[in-house]
Amino acid sequence: MIYFTQIELACKHCGAFNLHSGFGEELDALREAFGHPMVARSGCRCKEHNDRPAAEGGAGGHPLSLHICDRPAHADKGQQWTLGIDIAIPDGAYRGRLFTIAWSRGWSIGWNAKLRFLHLDRRDWIGMPQTSFDY
Repeated sequence: MIYFTQIELACKHCGAFNLHSGFGEELDALREAFGHPMVARSGCRCKEHNDRPAAEGGAGGHPLSLHICDRPAHADKGQQWTLGIDIAIPDGAYRGRLFTIAWSRGWSIGWNAKLRFLHLDRRDWIGMPQTSFDY
């Protein structure tokens, strides 16, 4: 990876790091097309961190989250990997530009207005349709 480090994408609870093959490269390609810095808020998550409520120091993530890298619900042939990332959004113009470019490149996108981040994932790589949603 060029624009992201293993440290910033690793699980904040245990340091687990396991990206789906090609995910790091696709993330770099998105960053290159976007042309602006992207700050990762969450990348890989162990299942324990994902499932623990945010009020208790966890991520409070969906049980089928594409962030989970040690026991993912969508494991492909026994592999364990992450297909999702959350990017901090400083303002509406940034959000609009990133959304437009990511969508055109096949990323699925979720907007969390309260916490001001875009969730980006490549669910299409595991046969799920591209989608956009709000938290």
